[in-house]
Amino acid sequence: MLAGLATYAAFPPMNLWWSALIGVGTLMLLVRGRGFWAGTGLGLFYGFGLFTPLLHFTMVGMGNPIGWIALTLFESLYLAGLGGAWALVSRLPQLEGASGGRNPLHHVPAGARGVLAFALLWSGVEELRSVWPLGGFPFGRLAFAMADAPVLPAAAYVGSAGVGLLVALAAACIAQAARSVYKRRALPVLLCAALAAALLAAPRLLPLDTRAEDGTVRVGAVQGNVATDFEDAFNRALEVTGNHAEATRKLADDVGPGNLDMVIWPENSADLDPRDYPASAAIVDEAAQAVQAPVLVGAVPFVDDIRYNDVLIWNPGDVSGKTTHPYYRKHRPVPFAEYIPSRSLVRRLTTQVDRVGIDMLPGTGPSTLTVPAITQGRDVTFAMGICFEVAYDDALRTGVKQGGQAIIIPTNNASFLDSGEAAQQLAQGRVQAVVHGRSVIQASTVGYTAIINPRGEVEQVTQPYTQASLVADVPLRSSQTVADRLGTAPGILLLAGAGALVGAGILSQARRRWTATPTRHRS
Repeated sequence: MLAGLATYAAFPPMNLWWSALIGVGTLMLLVRGRGFWAGTGLGLFYGFGLFTPLLHFTMVGMGNPIGWIALTLFESLYLAGLGGAWALVSRLPQLEGASGGRNPLHHVPAGARGVLAFALLWSGVEELRSVWPLGGFPFGRLAFAMADAPVLPAAAYVGSAGVGLLVALAAACIAQAARSVYKRRALPVLLCAALAAALLAAPRLLPLDTRAEDGTVRVGAVQGNVATDFEDAFNRALEVTGNHAEATRKLADDVGPGNLDMVIWPENSADLDPRDYPASAAIVDEAAQAVQAPVLVGAVPFVDDIRYNDVLIWNPGDVSGKTTHPYYRKHRPVPFAEYIPSRSLVRRLTTQVDRVGIDMLPGTGPSTLTVPAITQGRDVTFAMGICFEVAYDDALRTGVKQGGQAIIIPTNNASFLDSGEAAQQLAQGRVQAVVHGRSVIQASTVGYTAIINPRGEVEQVTQPYTQASLVADVPLRSSQTVADRLGTAPGILLLAGAGALVGAGILSQARRRWTATPTRHRS
C-alpha cells in the first residue's frame, strides 16, 4: 500500500510528480518473480494505496462512503490484474536470462526486456481501465500527474497513453537500477539511471507549436460561486444563476460593455433552464445585456423522464421560448453519478441509486460549439468537454477534428467541496492543452476557473469558493498535433502488446506445469 500511496502523492493536490517513479518502480520490484496469486494480492493492495485517497472526493460528493468504497475496489481490481500479469510475465524464460539464439531479442539484456515488459503491461492496464467498461474512468492516469514534469511536451506527440508509457518506462528503469545496486553491478546502474533521466527530460527538447494561427478571441470566464450547502443551494431557485449574473455585471463594470467577444459560465450555472423558465431567462439576459456579449450558460433540460447536460449560447436580447439557442450537449454522462446503469439490479445492493432520480442521457450532436465573437464580426468554433469529459483524450480530439480552435471546459465542482477533485481536474486540463495543442478555458462554479495556454501552463486561475472572473486573449489554432493525428492508435497498440505479453505468460506457466507433471499422470 505504501507504493500506492507514493504514486498517489504524484497527483494533485500534492503534485510530487517524481513520487510516481518511486511508487510504480516499487510495484515492479515487489511483484517480479512471484507466483500469480501473490502478485495479484500485491497489486490489489497497491491499488488500495493509490485509489483510496485519490478517489476520496466521491465520498465528499455523495456524503457517504458507499460509492467511494465501490469505485476504489473496482479500480483496484485493474491493479490486481496487473500484479498477477506481471508475476506471470516476469517469469518468462526470456526475461529471466534464458534468451536462446532463436529469440529476436536475444541481443537485448534480460533486464532491459523486463523494463519494457513491465512498462507495456502497466500502460496496457491503464489504457484498459480508461476505456472499459461504460467508457472507462481515466482518473489516476500517470499522465495526469505530469502537468509540472519535464515529460509533459511528449503529450503533443503520443497523447496521455504515450506519456504514461514513458513514465512507466522511467520508473522501471529506476527499479532496475535499484536491483543492480543490490547486485553490486555498477554499469547497469549507470545505464538505467541515464535512460530514466533521458526518458523524462528529453521531451523538453520537443518543439511545441503554440502560436496563434487564426488570431485571438477575448473571453471572460465567470466563477459565480455556490454556497457550501450545495444541494440546498441548487434547490434555492435562481440563487446560483443570480450569483453568476452578479459576477458578470461586475465583469462588465471592470472591462466595459462591448469589450469582450464572449463570456463563459460554468456547468449548471443556471439552476433553472432559461429556455424553460422566464425568470431565469430574465436574469441571464440582464447579464448578457450588461456585458454586451454572448454568454455561454450551463443548464440541465428535462425531457419527459430523462435529462441532459447542456451549454447553450445566450445572446443579448434573446427571449425565453422564442429564440433558438445553439448548444453543446454532454456526450459522456458519468455512470453511477449522472445515470445508473442496470438500475434495478444495482438497487438490490443499495438504495443510494435513487439519489439519481432521473437518468442523464448522452448528447448526439457535434463535440463543438460555434460562438459569435461579437467584437470581431466572425464565428469561432470551440471543442467542448463538460466536467469529467476533460479526462478523455478522444472526447476532446473529436471536437478538435471538427474544427475546435480552443477548448472550453465548463465544470461544476461544488459537490466536491475542498477535496482534491478540482485540483485533479485542473491538471487534466493542462495535459489536454498539450495533447491537442489548444488553449483551455475552464470555467467552474466554485473553482478552479483557469486560462491554460497550449503549453499546459496556467496563465490565470481563481481561488476556490470566491466570486471572480478572468479575462484573456485566447490564441486560436487550427493545426493538429501528432497525437491527434495518431488518434487511438497508441492506446490500441498498448492494449495489443500487453495482451500478447499476458498470453505468453499464461502459455509459459501452462508449459511449466505440463513439463513438471509426471508422465504417468499425463497419460
